[in-house]
Amino acid sequence: MRRSDDFDHDAGYIASFDIGTTVCKGVLIARDGRLEHEAEEPLDTIYGTVSGAGGTDGERRTVEQEPEQWFRAVASIARGWWEAGVRPGQVKLIATSGQMQDLIPVDETGRPVRPAILYSDARADEQAARILGRIGEEAVRGSTGNHLDGSMPFAKLLWLADREPESVRRTSRVLISSKDYVVRRLTGRAATDPTSAATAGMMDLSGRSWRADWLEAVGLDPALLPELLASDEVAGEVLAEAAAETGFAEGTPVLCGIGDAGASTIGAGVAETGDRYVYLGTSGWVAASVERPGRAADGVFHLAHAEPGQLIAAAPLMNAGNAHKWAVSAFGGATADGEDAYAAFEREASGCDRAAGEALFLPYLNGERCPVQDAAASGSFVGLRPTTTRADMGCAVLEGVAFAMRQVMELLADGSPMPKRLTLIGGGSRSPLWCQIFADVCGAEVIVPGDAQYLPALGCAAGGFVRLGWASGYADFAERLLRARPARRYAPDDKTARAYERKYARYVKLYAALAPVFGA
Repeated sequence: MRRSDDFDHDAGYIASFDIGTTVCKGVLIARDGRLEHEAEEPLDTIYGTVSGAGGTDGERRTVEQEPEQWFRAVASIARGWWEAGVRPGQVKLIATSGQMQDLIPVDETGRPVRPAILYSDARADEQAARILGRIGEEAVRGSTGNHLDGSMPFAKLLWLADREPESVRRTSRVLISSKDYVVRRLTGRAATDPTSAATAGMMDLSGRSWRADWLEAVGLDPALLPELLASDEVAGEVLAEAAAETGFAEGTPVLCGIGDAGASTIGAGVAETGDRYVYLGTSGWVAASVERPGRAADGVFHLAHAEPGQLIAAAPLMNAGNAHKWAVSAFGGATADGEDAYAAFEREASGCDRAAGEALFLPYLNGERCPVQDAAASGSFVGLRPTTTRADMGCAVLEGVAFAMRQVMELLADGSPMPKRLTLIGGGSRSPLWCQIFADVCGAEVIVPGDAQYLPALGCAAGGFVRLGWASGYADFAERLLRARPARRYAPDDKTARAYERKYARYVKLYAALAPVFGA
């Protein structure tokens, strides 16, 4: 197995991995920003239920994944590169991003103690209430910049201690992001970055340090927490065992990496105060770069930015691309020979008269955390007529997600004017119809940067560019390698935008009207 001192220093790549919920994306990034050998591996999610507190508080939905599949996906993508003729020595550095707000308990060998409890799993509401009762809601908000609820790892760890004490006894460290697990498997080091840690409910935002005293106050061991490292800090080098499994050269440097919201923020070129963007992945969010936490609205996260002195205000939604995927499955048209199911859905839905459509869809398929916090909420159609078509309903799903995003944009704006330009990234941005719907719903020009679905992978590589001397800083990285990429632009259509204003006024009333029947 080749070691890192055998590297070809004249030509090289950063190997970047974005480990999401439904797919792991890998790409080799050249010094000039070119993306080569893009690849994807699907990921599986385990859905289930657990009983509430004491077995008397009804059932709670659970969302879990097997962490080892993340590492297997990375290894599979890497092996594909070697088969395509890339030499392991050409990889100068490995960078990762991934889903955040998970609870991933690992043993002393770095292997999972149990499946990871994902960000969209809010089983620990009772434990969150106990933490707030012990520490105080104002103290938590003041230190973390965020509200604490049952979806956050602090509460989930207490749930694990209550319900699976044997799992806690076997746990050496808990990790917060899917990329943390991959880094642990590659290097042997259990660490996370401040952006990911900010979603855990137990990191002081200004000091970027764990609140060990809070864990002790509720009977948890602070030694379970991972090290906190800067996202561009080298966590370690690829170990011999990991090199044998992946084909990477033993000794290849591995960055700590950054949580997906941080990587997406960098990848979207959002570095200046007030800049904002929409991310459309399986879940989604609206995020803006800010200098200090704003109004502590429920459901809005304040995260550490990779750039010192900056924060990320992010309003995360449980439902985005998952609703699109469901609509394709439920309403996708008959496909022509060899036509992709998403392309068939796009073709049929694009034929709708969007200005005249009455159907509304509340996209809360997995419950929701922003702009409302309701794990029992569900997806719902309103306004169906005998003339409503399958295509109308599919289009309403895309509109519903856009309406939900507009709601959280207004929440983040807090009375300030809405932006006239909006950057849209993530896998959902590949849909021209959805991009146009966003432009019409928001009354803003939508900009979709080139390689939008790979921008999180580009963003997490930014620290590697700086560390290798390929960029002088994050601003230089954004200016030369992101903003120079060709972009697609969508201008709002006046007629449709006016119709959407009326439709949006109906949409914002839906949740309050339907909430009494959710979970009844």
